[in-house]
Amino acid sequence: MRTATGLSTDAAGEAVGMSGSKISRIETSEIGIYLDDLEKLLDFYEVDRAQRVELLDLARNAEQRNLLRMHNSNLPEDWQTWADFEDEAGSLLFYEPLMIPGLLQTPEYARAIIHATGHDLTEERIDALVSSRMGRQGLLTRSNPLKLEAIVEQGVFERPFGEPGAHARQLRHIADMSERPNVTVRVLPSGAGLHAGLNGAFVILEYDEEPSLVLLENKIASLFLDEPEQIEVYEAVWSELRKLAHEPGETAELLRQFA
Repeated sequence: MRTATGLSTDAAGEAVGMSGSKISRIETSEIGIYLDDLEKLLDFYEVDRAQRVELLDLARNAEQRNLLRMHNSNLPEDWQTWADFEDEAGSLLFYEPLMIPGLLQTPEYARAIIHATGHDLTEERIDALVSSRMGRQGLLTRSNPLKLEAIVEQGVFERPFGEPGAHARQLRHIADMSERPNVTVRVLPSGAGLHAGLNGAFVILEYDEEPSLVLLENKIASLFLDEPEQIEVYEAVWSELRKLAHEPGETAELLRQFA
């Protein structure tokens, strides 16, 4: 479609607010494309209605499980390992004291957090990581959706980022997602004081026919725990945190107020 207009990737990108290199990587299947970016390009290329509907439908349904795995040299190996474990899980229980869980992030937040916490990441690698993270979110909307429960410290939602409006859009997105029957989000209020979760973030992965796992990760390494006594410790911590956190309905209202 771009070729038919006679425009270069740089010229097309400038017209829709994207870089030429990003358009090139989309065209060569190096990264995926967000729906809003796709709509901008379809508008700019003046695509007819029938083809527009077909392509938008294809994009919305591209998040099925077989397409979630991205083979891309810009994705680190542990990122893909996590995706494999995540694919098989029935439920994920997140405790996050510092950032919003990846499955609940907007593209704006994902880019900002990857850029802030990454070490000398190139734009190409950031694009690949953001695209992969957005693709993973299809796990929450597939026909047999993953169940996600998250307990997130209040300070995470109060920390600003990005351009004006980005923070509010992220908070409203979480509030909207929490209306899905398979998504539960709880704010852990700052007034909860010292508690058992202050050793750091963790994820409990629950499986239908296999023992649970616990994921611990930091800037340079990820660790999966699988011993029953280790799992029991984190399940006990999760139960304690759940008692201290706001209920889901209260959380959604708080997020909308913060927004």
